[in-house]
Amino acid sequence: MTTQKLTGGQMVVDFLIREGVEKVFAIPGHGNTALLDAFVDRADEIELVPAMHEQGAAHMADGYYRASGKIAAICTSIGPGATNTLTGLATAFADSMPMLLITGAVHTYMENRGVLQEIDRPHGNNFPRMVEPVVKRWWQPSRLEQLPVALAQAFNTMHEGRRGPVLVDIPQDLQAEYGDYTPDTGARRPATLATGDPAVIAEAARLLAGAKRPVIVAGGGVIHAEAAAELMAVAEHLGAPVTHSFQGKGAFPADHDLYAWPCGDMGSIPGNGVTRTADVILAVGCRFSDRITSSYRPGVTFDIPNTKLVQIDIDGFEIGRNYPVEVGVVGDAKTSLAALRDVLADLGPALDYRSTDYFAELQDLKAQWEEHLRPMRTTDYLPMTNSRAMVEIRKALPREGILVTDSSNPANQAFNEFPIYGPKTNIVAGGFSGIGFGVPAAIGAQIGAPDTPVLAMVGDGSFLQTGTEIATAAMLGVPLVIVVLNNGGWEAIKDLQISLFGEEREIISGWKNLDGTPYFADITRFAQSLGCSAERVEDPEKLADAIERAFATPGPVIIEAMSAHELPWTEMHPTGWWDITVPAYHGEVRDDYVAQRGF
Repeated sequence: MTTQKLTGGQMVVDFLIREGVEKVFAIPGHGNTALLDAFVDRADEIELVPAMHEQGAAHMADGYYRASGKIAAICTSIGPGATNTLTGLATAFADSMPMLLITGAVHTYMENRGVLQEIDRPHGNNFPRMVEPVVKRWWQPSRLEQLPVALAQAFNTMHEGRRGPVLVDIPQDLQAEYGDYTPDTGARRPATLATGDPAVIAEAARLLAGAKRPVIVAGGGVIHAEAAAELMAVAEHLGAPVTHSFQGKGAFPADHDLYAWPCGDMGSIPGNGVTRTADVILAVGCRFSDRITSSYRPGVTFDIPNTKLVQIDIDGFEIGRNYPVEVGVVGDAKTSLAALRDVLADLGPALDYRSTDYFAELQDLKAQWEEHLRPMRTTDYLPMTNSRAMVEIRKALPREGILVTDSSNPANQAFNEFPIYGPKTNIVAGGFSGIGFGVPAAIGAQIGAPDTPVLAMVGDGSFLQTGTEIATAAMLGVPLVIVVLNNGGWEAIKDLQISLFGEEREIISGWKNLDGTPYFADITRFAQSLGCSAERVEDPEKLADAIERAFATPGPVIIEAMSAHELPWTEMHPTGWWDITVPAYHGEVRDDYVAQRGF
């Protein structure tokens, strides 16, 4: 390959193109001006997508990857342009999503002088140490010849093992100066996936084959590894109900008769019912966070070690991290599940599970769950309940359509009552649970999957954090639908304050004007002011039709759905327990909390 004279900016652009990167979500600033200029001459090969805020740019890149499986880059300036990405990086890091952050940095010859936007204490040019806890690795080249090596290692790091974001922080002079550049011609990454030890997989298969009440817990690792088919094969062979974490939703179709709905504090009657009575649990790509374990309270969701645990994970650190394992398999979910499937087949024929009492019990638990949800799903109460809104949204969202949520009531309720039928059709900020993720992530998802209907379902609190990103959607004509459930406040926290401490203890979660009247943002007019189509819907019977019209409308459409903002109509459907602390001065409420937490 011929050596060329290129600027650092040109090297970056060429390297991204060679790695197959198609989109770079970016905001310009003085710290990345030279770098962005290098994209001008390659605009037909790689696209810069403008964002309104650097957090939004990171969430867009995250949603883009979750929907498409393609890595995107984010390019921002120095100082606040870089620091604004932290929430987006942390969200990706918590959920093991790869992305490449490229930031501008202080000129090498002015480092440590405290120039404009430099983080210069206790070290000069110190942004990478600020981001260090939420990236897999970072690079800050100080010479031009280091830049191609840093980029190559960055892509290796994103791809290997448990995926995640990385940072390359590029001084401004390196972006602009010429250097020798020789593109790589050889491979730098392995062509095979890591499979668990065959002897250990055989041990796991024997344990599972002998189980009377096996259960599978699917985590996000199943979707990362594209292992849904292998997961289903194992489940059907064993007749094992399948439950899941927040990130694992979609790994198993909701209309399969072995689907058990989720487990955990915001789990379901069948999900928690089968996990706490299982004799053997197979957990795949699942880190057992507090949300799906009922804060580790014994016997609520899990009864490990009385229940034997078989755990498969690409990251050996997660094996036995929160629960002791009977068998721990370190390996890729797809290849390890395939190996497990094959060993199970060798041990004996698949179970005729539909004829078993265990299967009948699962169906009964699922019927109980449907009946539990029915009142809130069918009510005509106004303003509409979130449950009713979700029924109408599911009617209008095609089976293969992508639902994007972020945090709080919409995400929690979608987790335990919104049916999802396939991988990569449920996008949620599961691990970091950052409110404000939904809108920009949905924009990125729609850009990543342009032929798939994408719908974001967020609250007004979430929308008011990052809703300005719809300006990007309007400029680019991104044809997604955003349903904003407008209840005039931080409803999940308001209900929590009231249920824990009493109605008189609610503080700042229900929005009010100075005169004490409720405050509701006019989402419809705001969206229209940024160039989007928008309408307000108050009658739940009209919501599905509004969404269908929205999908038929060019460009982004925002539907403001006025939703319930008073108990009991805002109640969610917890079936487990979550450790939300109660101050010591709350007497009996505190005593009851301490008695339950188990620590």
